[in-house]
Amino acid sequence: MARLPRIKRRTVGIGLVIIVLILVAAGFGFHILPAPDTLGHYIEAKTTPDNLPTLAGVSADLITPMNLPLIADFTSAPDTDYSPLTIRFFDMSRGTPDTWHWDFGDGTSSVIQNPVHQYQQPGMYNVTLLITRDNGSQRVAVRTDILGIAQPAGQQVQVDTLRQGLLKKGSSVTFLAANSSSFCTFNGVKQIIPAGSITELRVNTDDNGIISIRQGNLFRFNFTDATLFVNGTQKAQGVSGDCILPASRYFHANLTYEIIPAEGSIRQVVVGGQVVRSGIENSRILIVHESADKNADLTLVTFPAFFEGLATTFSISPAVIAGFDISQTEGPAPMNVTFRDLSAGAPESWAWDFGDGSRSNEQNPVHRYLVPGSYTVSLTASKGDQTDTRTQPDAIIALPPRLQADFSAFPLKGPVPLKVTFTDLSTGSPWEWNWNITQNVTHTNASILHDQNPVITFTDPGVYSVWLSVSNIYGTSEVFKRQYITVTNPFYRSPDLGIFIQTGKKGYITTDSCIQFVVSDAPATIGINGGYRELPKGATVLIEAQRDQSGEIYMDKGQLLKFSFPDMAVYVNGDLIAIGSIESIYIPHLTDFRTALTYYLPPASAYTKVNVNGFDVLGDLETAWIRVDNLGMDAGGNLRLTSTDNTTYLSGAANKTVHDWVVQ
Repeated sequence: MARLPRIKRRTVGIGLVIIVLILVAAGFGFHILPAPDTLGHYIEAKTTPDNLPTLAGVSADLITPMNLPLIADFTSAPDTDYSPLTIRFFDMSRGTPDTWHWDFGDGTSSVIQNPVHQYQQPGMYNVTLLITRDNGSQRVAVRTDILGIAQPAGQQVQVDTLRQGLLKKGSSVTFLAANSSSFCTFNGVKQIIPAGSITELRVNTDDNGIISIRQGNLFRFNFTDATLFVNGTQKAQGVSGDCILPASRYFHANLTYEIIPAEGSIRQVVVGGQVVRSGIENSRILIVHESADKNADLTLVTFPAFFEGLATTFSISPAVIAGFDISQTEGPAPMNVTFRDLSAGAPESWAWDFGDGSRSNEQNPVHRYLVPGSYTVSLTASKGDQTDTRTQPDAIIALPPRLQADFSAFPLKGPVPLKVTFTDLSTGSPWEWNWNITQNVTHTNASILHDQNPVITFTDPGVYSVWLSVSNIYGTSEVFKRQYITVTNPFYRSPDLGIFIQTGKKGYITTDSCIQFVVSDAPATIGINGGYRELPKGATVLIEAQRDQSGEIYMDKGQLLKFSFPDMAVYVNGDLIAIGSIESIYIPHLTDFRTALTYYLPPASAYTKVNVNGFDVLGDLETAWIRVDNLGMDAGGNLRLTSTDNTTYLSGAANKTVHDWVVQ
């Protein structure tokens, strides 16, 4: 560091007494804010009107303040009364420490509060201060690179750009005011700097601002968050402004300046009089200015960025520029959104803020917005010491979910008792369901169910309409399906008629044809869709045709030995167990047989023989419709039906009547 001029010992002695008095007063009277790299918060002394608890029989005084936190801090400056290797250290700790222990980094130490130390050799030293309070608590502060007499070499750099720049936190200038006309403005108030005072101006945060230095004199130091130290004591903090230093000595500037990577253009970068970069560019420019040269003039205007001065180091590196796109910017909540990183400069880490309190460190995250609203999204991309943030206000608009009522049911028709499963298909996340099922065309005076997916068994024949209303916090939606469920009662009991039909025509059982019976003996099985299922004894079995189709039935003395059709529904005790092709069936004995089989033969040019109760009722008529309702087994428990491509053979009985023959 630069050597400061000598001052008379008497003056120094008086100054030290004043400094000690100020520090003692500060310790008791007010809190001094810490330097930027120390703990920046404290606990204010407070009183309470309430009674305080008693400890060891002693009541706490209601006006006794709480202990301030113990914070170690110090600063240093060349001593003007000794050699250039002599450094004066100023204790700036808070919390009223009682003892101090200094380690000067060269193997020596001191227990004086504000020591003066003379180094034997130039160099860079790490200095440590350990402070202790009477309650035993301790804190440590460390400063690196103390002394360092050698002035680093530099080169002249000029940067003219349209991008914003920032002076980095901790950047500072120090000097010794040579007369009593020096001052700096803070928060609009002129702060007088006494002659012979060691003065430091420090930037507390990365900040926009202006600096103007000419021949070692500082004219402008305009920043929004700066601190003024005079002889190691903080004198002011806040918005700094113009400075007047008619004369100063031992001026030292230690500044780090960054031109922020952004999508923009660099007009020109000149190093040592040579243009090294110009034109459109997306780079990061970092400049370190450390100089005690009174001729190292500096002009710094950080927005739009402009730098002219001596640079200790200078670098241009690929810029990290945050950028992203969004898969979906608007839609009903809940909404899944995919974010894709488009950052330039190959960042190594990512920090997403989705605007709803959620965050992610993934490169390309997927986030679910649950609550309707407008959300601002930001991405901070980083690589090394480079960081850039892209913020997009109102990037996501999550709308209230569109509520739309809908449902399905299965089966939609069948004989009693018909068990129907209703499935809610509503969208928009409903949380309340109201079902009305009625035989009327309106849903008034109907029973209401509140399950999301109810299962209802219909025991009365009829045609039923279904109404569903769904609701949530955002509203209500309704759907009404008229005459949606058809329930039949096809089983009849009538005197048996013996029927015998033989023809070369192909015949069909009709849609909704069915048989029902009770399994009265075991083992009973059915093969459907390539699998087998055992039918328990006592089970009520219903088999229903899903369409017109041909097939085969063979019943013999109360046994069901064959019932082969390609598209049938099978119910066991009212539950639908399968729909598909029945390949085989074996029921060793059945009871309570009911039928709703309707069988018909379309007219075709083929010989047909029809016999009812032993009488020929049709003869050899070749072009007639023939239909038999409620086809069932005869009194002996027999029924045979074969319907193939070439021929139909039927024998059995109808439980009601034989349908009129229709002759064309």
